[in-house]
Amino acid sequence: MIVGIICSAVAGAFISVQAAVNAKMNIYLGAWATTVLVFIVGLIGSLIPLILFGGNLQGLFDISPIYALGGLLGVGVVFCVMRSIQLLGPTLSVSIILVSQLIWALGVDLSGAFGMPQLSLSPGQVIGLMVLLLGVIVFKQSQATALQQESSNEATSR
Repeated sequence: MIVGIICSAVAGAFISVQAAVNAKMNIYLGAWATTVLVFIVGLIGSLIPLILFGGNLQGLFDISPIYALGGLLGVGVVFCVMRSIQLLGPTLSVSIILVSQLIWALGVDLSGAFGMPQLSLSPGQVIGLMVLLLGVIVFKQSQATALQQESSNEATSR
């Protein structure tokens, strides 16, 4: 379990840093060129451990084609995260992404989609989701207040 927690924390860090880097790269290359570059570098980065450590590429013919959509979903992730960071800023964007991820993951858990074990909805899950949503709202409000205060301070110092 500890390895799963560590991997989740590292993934969160990687997603946040990658999103900020991609948003900056988008300024110079544009959204689609950035997305293509991210996946080319990702392909190379994936091929190296595949070659070094091996993998079951023959299994490609045994899986349902629906799972190949993971690659297309990845393109959507990179593009949408990059655009949301440009439009909303990193912290608000990541906050909304986390809420969305949790809602969709809960949907997968409740439906047992993609062969995952089907779980029941508990009051704790509902409360946790509501607390997270409230946290994003409070965060956005405090961010807006801080930006407004900063603007008024700049205006009065001129």
